[in-house]
Amino acid sequence: MTTPARPRAASNAGGFTLLELAVVMGLLGLLVALLVPRLGLLGSAALDSSARRLATRVQFLREEAALRSQWIRLAIDPRRGTYRAERLVPTASGVRFAPVDAPLYRETTVPAPIGLALEGLGMAEDVDGGVSTVFSPDGYADPALLWLDDGAGRRVAVVIDPVSTRARIVDDDDLPPDLLRGMR
Repeated sequence: MTTPARPRAASNAGGFTLLELAVVMGLLGLLVALLVPRLGLLGSAALDSSARRLATRVQFLREEAALRSQWIRLAIDPRRGTYRAERLVPTASGVRFAPVDAPLYRETTVPAPIGLALEGLGMAEDVDGGVSTVFSPDGYADPALLWLDDGAGRRVAVVIDPVSTRARIVDDDDLPPDLLRGMR
């Protein structure tokens, strides 16, 4: 004769064992250790992307000035972290730089916390604290450095060379000292 089977008591049905908790905590710690260093790369990627975008814009504006035989200005507002292009146009009160409603002329904001500054011989300051550099109809541009920094110690410069129409991106550590002498 066999005895009827009794249902088992579920003593651990409502929780986790100490071993399970330790394994989960170990996996979370490993995941955090792998991801935290990469978060710094996100800021660096934003800096590199912003520098490439700005260098492309500089190259386009310089070629546009030569192609259309017009004066074009790249205006930068370091306080707001924005830049835009303007064309020299005649007005009733004389000629002045005015915004153009075209995609590559529109105001662009660099992502926070990236800072933006302009340094160079051809730099002009506005009354509002903005600075600008001008591209001439013959393709010439005064030498300038457009600085972008990530707020964590890394800076890159978009180099506007008077001879080459191509804007270069140079890391602050790799910037030749003689290049800086010509810009200040």
